[in-house]
Amino acid sequence: PADVDGPRPPDQIPIARVEKRDVPDDAYLDGKIADAAVQKLRDVKDTPFFLGVGFWKPHLPFNAPAKYWDMYDATSIEPPSNPQPPVGVPPIAMHDSRELLRDYKQGLTDEQTQTMRHGYAAAISYVDTQIGKVLDELDRLDLRRNTIIVFWSDHGFHLGEHALWCKTSNFELDARVPLIISVPGKTDTGRSCRALTELLDIYPTLADYCDLHPPHGLEGVSLRSVIEN
Repeated sequence: PADVDGPRPPDQIPIARVEKRDVPDDAYLDGKIADAAVQKLRDVKDTPFFLGVGFWKPHLPFNAPAKYWDMYDATSIEPPSNPQPPVGVPPIAMHDSRELLRDYKQGLTDEQTQTMRHGYAAAISYVDTQIGKVLDELDRLDLRRNTIIVFWSDHGFHLGEHALWCKTSNFELDARVPLIISVPGKTDTGRSCRALTELLDIYPTLADYCDLHPPHGLEGVSLRSVIEN
């Protein structure tokens, strides 16, 4: 168990929940995915295409290469500001964080919590770089001018807030996800919108922009009017 011998360095915490090794980006899965996506873009650049690129990070395990850990000062990693369950919260709103804590039966020490939060930040920077590789290749191939890009996540993540770790709650940290849509020809880019959206809207939106006719009965709606205005 992690708490037998006290806190350990990131590359020695058991169960491989975190790992810090001086390896290249493609030593881990997301680096390989980025390389494969770049090659696929080269293969399909002269034909209409839909390319889904699924990255793993910042999901567990937090095993980004060492250079991404080193982007952050470990001593500056803050603990969760709200580590206790909300007052009066119904028990059904909580869960046992088993995705992580099943490996730490006594819970996490303060040092381990700091390491996990450090690893999450490193994982975000790692996947950010991999996404950048794909976007750079789009630019190099001159595909950005007629390619719609959608970036989204499947869920949020808790890092000790509300006494929770990982996902599967209805709190905002779990239920809210990033959603970024880049459409060629837009001049007022980089803006956010408070309109209600859901991931079911992505397919109708792409179909709308590509002049395709989706089947009847979809629960999602096109976000084109939101994007255009």
